[in-house]
Amino acid sequence: MSVTPDLFHWHQCVSNLLDCESDSQRVYELLRGAEQLVHGNSSMAILYPSGSAPEIAHHRLLANEQPSAQVDRYVEGAYLFDPFYRAAVDEEKQGLFFLREVAPDAFSHTEYFRKYYREANLGDEACYLVRGRDGTIASLSIGRARDLGNGRFSNQEMAVLRSLTPLVENILRKWMASYEAAETGKESFGTRLDSALENFGSSRLTNRECEVLHLTMRGHSIKSMAERLDASVDTIKTHRKNIYAKLDVTSQSELFYLFISALRHHSSGDPDPLTSLEK
Repeated sequence: MSVTPDLFHWHQCVSNLLDCESDSQRVYELLRGAEQLVHGNSSMAILYPSGSAPEIAHHRLLANEQPSAQVDRYVEGAYLFDPFYRAAVDEEKQGLFFLREVAPDAFSHTEYFRKYYREANLGDEACYLVRGRDGTIASLSIGRARDLGNGRFSNQEMAVLRSLTPLVENILRKWMASYEAAETGKESFGTRLDSALENFGSSRLTNRECEVLHLTMRGHSIKSMAERLDASVDTIKTHRKNIYAKLDVTSQSELFYLFISALRHHSSGDPDPLTSLEK
């Protein structure tokens, strides 16, 4: 019986894994091998140390993806809207997940989706999530370009990825265990950004308007917000109208960039990053 090219590459990957001398190198080989096995073409391995900036250890981008947007802006704060990151942080999820399983119902209307999926021509994404005891999160994601088939992983490819879960989790846990997160100048970065998102708009908005603002930015529809906040659809619409007026924006896109701009000027002395733009 002949061995398919995909399976041959995977066996080569396993051989390379056995020869790796570092956990980081092992993660890279695993990323490349899993990508080839299911014809992925945009992948990342990321560590989210507790209280520190994300570390994108390895990445391979599509030709039209820009490192300044897909990597730099992500690390600077856009990762806070990543549905996989939110699933790990907010719901403490672990294991393999596909975008359709973790994205809010109106995620496709967010600026994050436009920049990281639509403009990047990314049609689907699978992500392994592992949580450490100290709050550190490790992820290994495999993306699929929209122009490859229908852009989505097939049922067979999804099953293949699920079968790799024990191996992936084992390697990611060893990677986390060997990671030293105490880099100069980064100790409180992650905590500061989480706090900045939590307090974004608090100097101008009511508590309920802040809740609506955060759910809006993460990709929840008006109906979803109404259910989560036990409010009527009309009430949510009114809150969102007031939010846009108070923050002087007209769209989710403007909200996204207002937050990113505020982060760049934010100091730890101001709970709401918006106040830094007023100085």
